Amino acid sequence: MAHHRANGLRPPQVPRLRFGALWPSLTASPGTGPSWKTTITHHMPRCRPTCPTCMIWFMSGVPSNLCAVTVRTWDVPGLRRFYRGLGWPEVPSGDDGRAGFLLGGVLLVLRSVNELAAEVASDAQRASGWTGITLTCPVDSSEQVDAVFAAAMAAGATAVEAPADRPAGSRSACIADPEGNRWEIAWTPPTEWRAMGVEVPLAPRTPDEPHQAHAGAGGRPQEPAAFDAPSRDLPAVDPPLPPAAVHRAIAERLHLSGAPDETVALHLVAAGGSGPDWAAETLRCAALTALGEGRQERAVSFLRRALAEPLSPNRRGSVLTELGSLEVKLGPAERAAGVRHLAASVRLDQQSDVGVFKAANALGAALVARGQTSTAMEVMEDLAERFTGERELSRAVQGAAALIASHDGRSWLDTVDRLRRPTNGGSQRPAPLSRALLAEFNSTSGRSTAVEAAAIAREVTAQPQDLYSRTYVLASAATLAQWADDLELADRLVADGMTGHRGPSADPGYQSLLSVRAESLAMRGSYQELLAACHSWGILAGSFPCPTSSGWDNTHLVAQAIIALTETGRIAEARRLADSVPAGGSRESWEWNEFLYARGLLSFVEGAPAAALDDLLECGRRQTERQVISPIVTPWRSAAADCQLLLGRPSAAIALADEELETARRWGTPRCIGRAMRALGTATGGRTGLAAVEQAVDLLRTTDTTPELISALISYGVMLTGAGHRTAARRALREAVRHAERIDASRSRSAASEMLAAAGARRSTARQAGAHALTSSERRICELASQGHSNAEIAALLHLALRTVETHLTSSFRKLGVQRRTQLAKQLAAGPPAEAGAGVRGRAT
Repeated sequence: MAHHRANGLRPPQVPRLRFGALWPSLTASPGTGPSWKTTITHHMPRCRPTCPTCMIWFMSGVPSNLCAVTVRTWDVPGLRRFYRGLGWPEVPSGDDGRAGFLLGGVLLVLRSVNELAAEVASDAQRASGWTGITLTCPVDSSEQVDAVFAAAMAAGATAVEAPADRPAGSRSACIADPEGNRWEIAWTPPTEWRAMGVEVPLAPRTPDEPHQAHAGAGGRPQEPAAFDAPSRDLPAVDPPLPPAAVHRAIAERLHLSGAPDETVALHLVAAGGSGPDWAAETLRCAALTALGEGRQERAVSFLRRALAEPLSPNRRGSVLTELGSLEVKLGPAERAAGVRHLAASVRLDQQSDVGVFKAANALGAALVARGQTSTAMEVMEDLAERFTGERELSRAVQGAAALIASHDGRSWLDTVDRLRRPTNGGSQRPAPLSRALLAEFNSTSGRSTAVEAAAIAREVTAQPQDLYSRTYVLASAATLAQWADDLELADRLVADGMTGHRGPSADPGYQSLLSVRAESLAMRGSYQELLAACHSWGILAGSFPCPTSSGWDNTHLVAQAIIALTETGRIAEARRLADSVPAGGSRESWEWNEFLYARGLLSFVEGAPAAALDDLLECGRRQTERQVISPIVTPWRSAAADCQLLLGRPSAAIALADEELETARRWGTPRCIGRAMRALGTATGGRTGLAAVEQAVDLLRTTDTTPELISALISYGVMLTGAGHRTAARRALREAVRHAERIDASRSRSAASEMLAAAGARRSTARQAGAHALTSSERRICELASQGHSNAEIAALLHLALRTVETHLTSSFRKLGVQRRTQLAKQLAAGPPAEAGAGVRGRAT
C-alpha cells in the first residue's frame, strides 16, 4: 500500500474493486469531458505493475489499444446475467450499479443510464436499443466465428448478421445483446494484418520506447487527432505485465477479498507456474467443489495445476492419486495420463503406506478397466511384499487383490485357492475379509445356503474392522446379504461403507458398494431411483441416458440401468444404451456377464428371442467357467427357458428351468425358488404347470422383490385364462397391474392390461395402485398414521368409526404395497391425493 500513498493514490479497497480513478471519466456525459480513449491514457496512474488495483491498465500492453469500453444500460443486473451466461470473467465490484468484465485485456464496464444525470434518454432511444457503436470480439480462426456465434445465440443474443466470409479471406458475424448493443465476431487472417503493416503477434514495447504509431514531441505518446485528445503532457507509463503475472495478481486480489476457491483457482491455472503458499490448498478445494458439482474436467485442470506447487511427499501423493483416479474416468484419451499419475504416486518416495495403498488400489482398478488384469495383479503382489510386516495393510491388500482378480476368471479361482490355505498351520482363525470372500465363492458355486451366507455377513461385520480393510469387508458382506434377500442389512452395510470411505472413487471396494446398491434397487423394482443414482454416481449422463467414461469402467451399473429402462418402458433408450457400451477390457470380467444378461432381457422384450437366447447362453457359459452355478447372480436359465418356449422348444425350456429350480432350492430363498418355479410351470403347461405357477406366486408374495411377483402373476393370469378360469385370471392380473403401477413398471403394466382385456375385463385408464390411487379420505388417514397416530386416535380426530379407519388403512396398504406404518411416508411422497373414488371408477369387472 505504501507505493500508492507515495504517489498520492488512494490505497486499494480489498473487499470490492471500483476500477479506481477510471470511473468518473468512463461515466461522464458526451461533451462534458475528454473522450474515452484520452480518458484511459490520462488517468493511468504512476504505479508499479504488480499493484492489484492498477493491474487492469496493463492488460493491453499498448496505450492506444482498446482498454475499456462503457456500455450504457437500462438494466445492469439483467445485462450482467447475460454476460455471465457467456462465461466471461467478472471483476468484483461494489453495489453502486456498476459491473465490469475482463475480456482478454479489455475492461467492459456496464453503467446504468439512470445514473447519468447529464443524459435523458428518449423513448425512441430506448426502443431502438443500439447506440451506433459496434464492439468487436476477435477470435482465433474462421471456424471459431461460427462457434462463438452459436454460443451467443444460445445465451439469448439476437442475430444481426449470420457468419459469412468477407473480402481478403476474413470471416465475421454480428449479434445483439438483449438491449441491442451490437457485437461483431471477427477473424482476420495473419496475411491481411501484415498487408496492413501490422505484425502478428504484436511485439511488446520496452519501458522507454514511445508508441511509434502516435509518437509526439519528446517521445511521449500522443493520441490520434480523430479522438480530439487535449494538448497536455501525459504521465509516463510502466511496462505492461505479462498475462501470467496479471492472472497471478488477480488471483492474489481475489484470495484476499474472500472470493470462492474456484474463482481464484481459474486465475492460478491461467497464470501457470507456482504461486503463493496458499495456492495448493486453494486449487485442491476448488477441485473438490468442481467434482461435487459434476465438472470432472475442471477438477482435473485444478489438480494438474496443483502439482506445480511445492508439496510434501504425502500431499503430492494424495494429489497424484486424486488426479489419476479422475483422469481414468474421462475416457481413453485421458486414461493413459491417469495410469501414469497413479503409478507415479505408488513409486513416490517418502509417501505414507496408506497413501501408497490407496494409489495402488486405484491403479489396479484402472488397469482392469484397460483389460490388463494380470498387470494389476502384479501391482498388488508388489504391494503385498512391501506390507509383509504390516498385518492390517497386508489384509487390505489381500482384499483389494481379490476384488481385482474377480475381473478375470482364472485369477479369481487362483485367489480362492490361496484364501483356502490354512493360516499359521490352521491355528489362526481366518480374517473377516477372507471369510467373507470365501463365502461369496461358496454361495455362487452352490456350496452353501442363504442362511449360512447371511450368518457370515453378520458375523464379519460385528467384529471390529481395521481402517484399511473396512470398505472391502462391508462390500463383501453386503453382497452376501443381498444374495440372501436380506435387503435391509445390505442397504445398511452399503450406507456404512459409502459414508466411511475415504479413498478414491475408483477404489474396487467402493465400486463394489455401488454395484450392491444398484442391484438392491433393481430387485425391489425401484427403477426411477436406480436411474437417478446412476446419474448422481456419474455412470450415466443426459436425459437420454448414455454411459460416461465412468460407466464404461463399471459395466455392471450400466447393465442395471438397461434393466431399469426396459422395465419402465423406455425400450429405445435401453437399446441405445446397450449398443453404446464398448467391450473394451471388460469382456473377461464378471461385469460383462451381467451385461449379457441385461441385454438378453432387452432383446426378449423387443421380440427377438433368438438374439436374447444367444446372449443368455453365452452368459451361462462364461459363468460356468468361473464355477458360478447358483442363480443368485444372473438367473440366465429361467430367462433362456422363456426364450426357448417362445421359439417352440418346450423340452429345452423345461430342462433349463428344472436345472435352475434345483440350484435355487439348494440356496433356499423364496425369490430364487419362486422365479424358477414360474419358468418351469410356464414351460410345462397344463394343470401341473398351473399348480407350479400358483405356488410360485404364493412364495413371491412373501418377499420384497416385486418384479418377480409381477412376472409370476402375469404368467398365472395367462394360464388361468387359457384354462377357462377368467374370474380368477382377472384377479391375478389386476394384482399385477397394481404392483406394476406402484413401482412405475410401465412395461409390465401394459402387458398385464392386455392380458386383462383378453380375460374379458373392460379397459381402464384409472390407476389402481400407488399414491395416486388413494382417495382423499384414504390419504388423510394414511398421513395421520405415518405421523404415529393410532387407529383410535385417528378415528377421534376425524370423527369416524374405528372400523372405517381400519377399512381405509387396509385398502391403502394394498394400494401402496406396504406392510408397516413406517413405510407410509415414503410412499405418500410419490404423488398427490386422488379425487374421491379415484382408482375404482371405470375399473374392469
